[in-house]
Amino acid sequence: MSGRRWTAGVLLALLSVAGCTEGEASPEGASPSATTSSASRTPTTAPATSNAPTPEEEAAEAATAVVNEMLRVTDAAKRDPGARDWEPEIRRFAGDPAALLAVTAVRDYATIGLRQEGDTAVDLEVTTVDLASPEGPTVRITGCYDSQSTRVVKVETGEVVPPGTPPRYVWDITVTRYEAEQGSPWLVNQLDPLTDRPC
Repeated sequence: MSGRRWTAGVLLALLSVAGCTEGEASPEGASPSATTSSASRTPTTAPATSNAPTPEEEAAEAATAVVNEMLRVTDAAKRDPGARDWEPEIRRFAGDPAALLAVTAVRDYATIGLRQEGDTAVDLEVTTVDLASPEGPTVRITGCYDSQSTRVVKVETGEVVPPGTPPRYVWDITVTRYEAEQGSPWLVNQLDPLTDRPC
């Protein structure tokens, strides 16, 4: 996908999820459990023969959790985009290019006079875990996004902005562990809405 199409697609998805991605109410946002639902192929419980999860299972759990947190924060930001600078909080859970696209979408909401209603609903499924990736430990996740879980409205009139996307479509998500940074955080660095792939 070209850079322009990717960027346009992400912004469209962010608008529709908020249309596309997160919340309302308080600046702290909604609780993570209210934001998304997730399913993973990787078991979340340890095998019967062991008391500890495998490194792959731990990575899958951490990656899924950070996706949910990013969505929680972006939902909160889109509910009240002009309340403050949301970039530092978004960057706690996202790296570029995903962070830049999310921050830009929130700022665009504030500039254009839009806000989101509702919480993003996306079913998450871990598809691959690569702990030896050259970029750092990486988890790939496929999400099925429900574009009807949120809506974008014009602040002044309350008019709903049509999403212009299918009711449910695939998100391609990549989460990487940034081992060179303090605390070695897991960050969402790709959230690519594939509007041509219904789910």
